[in-house]
Amino acid sequence: MMAYTFSEFCADCNRALKTDSGEAGRLAVQKHFDKILLHTEFVNEHLGENPPPGRHIIFVDKETDMNVMVHIMDKDGFAVPHDHGPYWVIYGNATGYIDMTEFNRLDDGSKEGYAELEVSKEYRINPGDSSVYDVGDIHSIDYPANTMFIRLTSGDVESGQNLSFSMENKTVEIQDRSKQGRVTSRVSAKADR
Repeated sequence: MMAYTFSEFCADCNRALKTDSGEAGRLAVQKHFDKILLHTEFVNEHLGENPPPGRHIIFVDKETDMNVMVHIMDKDGFAVPHDHGPYWVIYGNATGYIDMTEFNRLDDGSKEGYAELEVSKEYRINPGDSSVYDVGDIHSIDYPANTMFIRLTSGDVESGQNLSFSMENKTVEIQDRSKQGRVTSRVSAKADR
């Protein structure tokens, strides 16, 4: 099988999103993403052979604002039900797995701080697989130690605001990700477009 380079992937995503910034564009990007997940050497190219744990933005497309973020998780972890604010996100898995749960919001959002959710779907994202989450989609993740997953996002989700939910307490709150300092490195010059 011929190698699919990270540069080719970034160029393909750029063309897809400039052609259609809606659902068709995201689905085209997902097809390219599934292809590059088979060639994860690009992670070593940008982060080294033993990448440090944490979240690393390795590419930002200045024309479409698509971000590529690698998550190196040395410990098991999870994220409570949340959305990604005004951004769409595509999760792809390289090692380990991600157990995903999707939710429907049952209330109309008119009562401040209150939210009622129900589980709509549960599944596992294995190495080489990906899944798209549109703006406003609510989901939670759970993963074992030594999992590496990659997210494509329509902007810098780590510097914006999103909603975080508690099913047990039936609450919702605005989360300011920029105050959490979760990104441990930024785009390298060779990755920047």
